[in-house]
Amino acid sequence: MKRLLTSTFILFVLALVSGTAAAQTSDYQVKQQFERSYDELKVSIAGALSVDEVDSLVSQISNLKLEFENHEELLDHALYPETFSSSIKELQQEARNTEHKLLIIEGQDEKLTKLSDELASYRSEIAHLNSRTESLRAMITDSEKSERELSDLVQRYRNSMEQRDEFVLNMIDSLFVTYRDMEGSTFTELKEEDRSIKTGDNPLEVILAVIEENIQILKTDDGTLQTEDFLRMYVVQSRFNEVWSQIGDDLAAIYGGNNAPQWKANVEDKLGDWKASASKNMWASIDEYLEQNNVDLGAFDNNESFYQAIDSFISKATDASRDKVVTNENYADFQRFYDFWNTKIKSDWGKFVQEGEVLTMAQISSIDTEMMTWRDEAKPRSFMIPILFGLSLITIVGLIIVLARKN
Repeated sequence: MKRLLTSTFILFVLALVSGTAAAQTSDYQVKQQFERSYDELKVSIAGALSVDEVDSLVSQISNLKLEFENHEELLDHALYPETFSSSIKELQQEARNTEHKLLIIEGQDEKLTKLSDELASYRSEIAHLNSRTESLRAMITDSEKSERELSDLVQRYRNSMEQRDEFVLNMIDSLFVTYRDMEGSTFTELKEEDRSIKTGDNPLEVILAVIEENIQILKTDDGTLQTEDFLRMYVVQSRFNEVWSQIGDDLAAIYGGNNAPQWKANVEDKLGDWKASASKNMWASIDEYLEQNNVDLGAFDNNESFYQAIDSFISKATDASRDKVVTNENYADFQRFYDFWNTKIKSDWGKFVQEGEVLTMAQISSIDTEMMTWRDEAKPRSFMIPILFGLSLITIVGLIIVLARKN
């Protein structure tokens, strides 16, 4: 009997220990299964590439919650300091964040696709205008036509150049507006997920082609283009530089892939060459125009030196007019420069002078004031009143002498 009781007790203890071990094993498995499912969902959410994929993962999060909610108390202890509820909420929040990000990216994808189509259109039109311009230029070079017919050819060439520059400005403005409207974080996401547009024209290739075409035109001009053309081309170049400085890094990162640094360096080298050529041609053309109109401002090759040259020229001319009694010649000098200032700088070239900051509005206003001072000093003086006064004085003196002799 005693042996039976002992055996029963031992069996009971073994059963109890075995049950406890089984319970512990079961709890451990629950924890392991939950953590494995949690980790898999977290990785899937981070790697989701579409909103539909995120929606599917949201459903899986709901299923995970239903599957383990009966073990919430167990998991609260096992996941400490986190809880079952906080873990589920974290997954749901990450899914919402990813969905929001993907919605933004998909919206930008549409913009980028539209932009790619626009670029293709611009590039096609610019290529057409380039072809027409080159054809006109060749006709001018080989022309044996009359002076009038040649003049018409040159005007058609300049008009074609103007149309081409207008298309280039429209293209760069489209690039700027598209990328300016994107959220800063979107660029990072596009780069990290390699979601660049793979079809259509690569903006970097289009930009390089446009820059190289402009450099070629500037460096091979044979005197056909005029100052207004060079001013306009200078404005186009300035606008290109401005836009590239704001969106160039992002364009290179999105469309340059692993070669982004090389793309960026190449574009910036070409932009530097374009800027130097556009600046040199523009200032040289203005100087040549002044020389042809007998206005000597001295040397200038940038905004500040151009303004200083004008300021110094007017100051010296004003002083010269102030010091001379006979001012007719000085007034002719004033009138010649006044016509250049108002007809060319402020009227014919005014749009490009301001947009390219050849002169700022403050500088133009300052020169206007100085011009009025010069005009007042150079204005021909009338000597009629002094002459009449002198004659009257002589007459009076004569009468006094006559009267004195009579007396």
